[in-house]
Amino acid sequence: MGNKSAKPSKKKPTWDLNKATTSNLPSRPLRHLRFPSNSQGCFSNSARIVYQLGLEHGEEIRCVVFAPDDECTILTTSNPCGPNTYLRADEGMGHFRIFDVPQRKPKKEIITYYSQECDISPDGDLIAFVMNASKGEVAQLKRNRTSPSGVSEKLAKFHPECNGLIGQTMICKFAPDSSALLSAACVDFHTIRETNELRVWSVKSMNLVNSVVLRDLSDFCGFVTSCNFSPDGTLIAFSTSQEQLCVLNSKTLEKVCVVRKKCRGNKCWCVFDPRYRSEVLGCCLQDGRIELWHCDDGHHSSINNELYTCYKQERVTTTSRLYSCQYSPDGNFLAVGTSEAKILLLDSDTLITAMILDCKVQVVSAPNGGMYQSAIIHCLAFSKSCNYLAAGYNDGVVRVWQLPIRFDLKHISRTAILQCVPANKVYSLPLPDPLKIYLLHWPQ
Repeated sequence: MGNKSAKPSKKKPTWDLNKATTSNLPSRPLRHLRFPSNSQGCFSNSARIVYQLGLEHGEEIRCVVFAPDDECTILTTSNPCGPNTYLRADEGMGHFRIFDVPQRKPKKEIITYYSQECDISPDGDLIAFVMNASKGEVAQLKRNRTSPSGVSEKLAKFHPECNGLIGQTMICKFAPDSSALLSAACVDFHTIRETNELRVWSVKSMNLVNSVVLRDLSDFCGFVTSCNFSPDGTLIAFSTSQEQLCVLNSKTLEKVCVVRKKCRGNKCWCVFDPRYRSEVLGCCLQDGRIELWHCDDGHHSSINNELYTCYKQERVTTTSRLYSCQYSPDGNFLAVGTSEAKILLLDSDTLITAMILDCKVQVVSAPNGGMYQSAIIHCLAFSKSCNYLAAGYNDGVVRVWQLPIRFDLKHISRTAILQCVPANKVYSLPLPDPLKIYLLHWPQ
């Protein structure tokens, strides 16, 4: 389908580098994940699965996240497999887990109820996950790297107070500066269409800062499938199960623009390109399409007049459905998870498929006792060094892919420096500001 308008310019205002910003970065050097050698003990530079983190039978992985300062630590949430989206509390038992990847076993495990998401703050000190034990709680844990579990035992909770027969919290996301937490909940099921509510919480006080009911903004239907802050923290983009896409002001939660309003019954997921402050928004649709949207007003001088236009659209598959998408931290790749156990690694600018990570899985779970050789990939996460890609499959396994090593001096140098220097100390290095921005994966 090709280009629909001019490609956005890469000449963007430089990121402000100051001590207040660096205080929100990890205070420890990046702990690198070492991949094991193959069975012959030889080095291989092809994409391959190097770790498999197996969970209980009958569960599917809904979210997977790498710690920003430790590639050996992965967070996951899982739910029972089944045809029903909403389950009763006694049926909907799932788990939040913290995995030590080299040990291939969880360090911490907490029971949840239909938990779709977890997240870790950009500074690596706080963990949040949807618990839904009663009225849709979002739990928060502090990292404790000296304890065997890796977290403190004290569990704090945000209370969205979901109403209705099956009100559930669906999303939880930290702001880029780690000061706020965003939650999205389905709060009422008595009406024909769900009522979704977004809430912003203060991480420090755990008090509600702002909230908005999406149907008050516009005629949104379905439920929220994804919700993300822009890299500069000024905007929030959310998508629904009915192909709708909208951008809000992160401070006021006022509507900036409705990118796509029509209700088509086609799930979609959205994610901001990390190379830009908030100008480029990627969208993955279940019917196999990928869209790239560009904001014409990059300076946000008149935030209510911002408009996103689709400058690139591509159908990347015709044989399977899409279920997840994620940019690499450096923005070079957009990874897409399919219903056929395949991960499509796309070039972020052209949407050309650079690599296919194929994993055919046999699962004995069909009602007739047969086997199907496929698996849905519900979630994806890149490690900070961009050397690994973790994927959560609906057969209850997290598979960690080692990506081919990029023989790029700048990339290799960045990884080596971050393994020796904490991210919040990069500011004090005797380097030019553009190089510090590159080291920290900040937007240009």
